[in-house]
Amino acid sequence: MLAKQTSQDLLYLRMLSGGRKPVKMEKTLIWQDEKALESGWLQVDICMRLAFSYYLWKKHFQPPYDESDECRFMRFAALQCSVLNLRALNEFFRPRISGTKETDIRASDYPRFINPGTFLSEPEMKQFNQLIAHLTYTRMFEFDTTWNVFLLLDKAYSYFKAFVDYIHDSHDFALVDPDTQATVQASKVNVQASIVIMKKRYEQWLSEMRAIEQGVVHVS
Repeated sequence: MLAKQTSQDLLYLRMLSGGRKPVKMEKTLIWQDEKALESGWLQVDICMRLAFSYYLWKKHFQPPYDESDECRFMRFAALQCSVLNLRALNEFFRPRISGTKETDIRASDYPRFINPGTFLSEPEMKQFNQLIAHLTYTRMFEFDTTWNVFLLLDKAYSYFKAFVDYIHDSHDFALVDPDTQATVQASKVNVQASIVIMKKRYEQWLSEMRAIEQGVVHVS
């Protein structure tokens, strides 16, 4: 039986979505619906944020000596969260083709955005699918696989940055808040300010990770 969502859960989900009410999905061609596209890019940001879970676990929550089964479990859960969301971001940049699920959000849905394509190689994508996304026999033989999360995040962020820069500069997605009847221009300014803040946050985290990779600082 699925757990019932509490009001706090719904509030948190709305907060992650920028305080906006979810778009009601129509039965046909939702990916061509302007309102769906307006909210869709916020889901891409949530994916990018969650992809940093493993780093943030190590930075803020990992105990100095995390050899207990519980700590190992939580460390692995944070790693899986990062890898699964990196996979989702990679799929976002995969062009929409025949057979793509209508409800999937794709970068190619956005008018005039030059989609760079996927950032994971086919071998990397196969490894993600076999070891993380699906329950496979391969897991038994490659259980000790390691992931260079920094390099994966660095690649993902370069693609993400190109996309949110497009949103920042685009006149097509100057959002109007129906709850407050904000003007298009005021809403666009809010979106642009939010994008500046999110980019600074991710670039700070990547800078910290780069320093750790280079041995400048250490996260215990």
